[in-house]
Amino acid sequence: MAWPGYLLVAAAAISWGAQSAIAKLLLTSGSSPAALVSARTATAFLLMAAALGLADRRLLRTRPRELGHLALLGIVGMALSQYGYYAALTRIPVATTLLIIYTSPLFVLAGSALWDREPLRTGDVIAAVVTLAGAGLVVRAHSAGSLGFHAVGVMAAILSALTFAFYSLWARRMAPRVSPWTGLTYSLGCAAVFWIPVAPPWTFLSAEHPPRMWLSFAVVVVFGTLVPFGLYLAGLRWISAAHANITSTIEPVVAAAGAYVVLGEALVWPQLVGGLLVLSGVAALQVRPRGGAPTPA
Repeated sequence: MAWPGYLLVAAAAISWGAQSAIAKLLLTSGSSPAALVSARTATAFLLMAAALGLADRRLLRTRPRELGHLALLGIVGMALSQYGYYAALTRIPVATTLLIIYTSPLFVLAGSALWDREPLRTGDVIAAVVTLAGAGLVVRAHSAGSLGFHAVGVMAAILSALTFAFYSLWARRMAPRVSPWTGLTYSLGCAAVFWIPVAPPWTFLSAEHPPRMWLSFAVVVVFGTLVPFGLYLAGLRWISAAHANITSTIEPVVAAAGAYVVLGEALVWPQLVGGLLVLSGVAALQVRPRGGAPTPA
């Protein structure tokens, strides 16, 4: 029974998509990608560590041999993936950024086959291609002017796609051994430490910002970091990295719907078709050979 994993990952994608416009607002308000990633990971780590300290201190314990794995998860899978995403948003249109990032499921499928020796199912490849095509329609990649080329921005988006694929694969490997909340806390801490020499978090946190910016930052910390990453890690205990990554492609659908409801941005028919393709691709993952359903880790 894998449906709890799909629900958890879908909820994570909804949270990421719902806060995407807020993250863009912070970047356009003058915050650099490195400063924003550093401040959000440090703040999220402190909140998570305090919460576990109050709720269950046993979740703060981890075996020394796992620390290196968690550091790799935090630095490569979290710090660099988020930096790549923000750096791309400051240089190329949102449509281009999301289209490149949502090639990530293809990298995960390749990694699962080559690294973990998992069988490459035709249905998974079709689902990944269908969701990628749907995501392209949702972000209006077909429209003239919606895509823009900037070498550094494109490279940053590719970095985000690759490192998020690594995050999915590496976190799935650790899922049977480490609680998702322990993994989230330590990966956040390692990501925060990584950014200190480059962009100390206290530089952003000690600066004077208008109340609206602090509220936006709080939304990014909670709904762009703590909630979605925690849900995503929990979902990986139930489903494969490939299925989790493909399921997360509902994020641009949620982001487009949110822009329609909150900002009044128009939704054209190709976007609606794209949303249906994404949802169809995710639904196709539920169709599997008899006896092939994954079990929780």
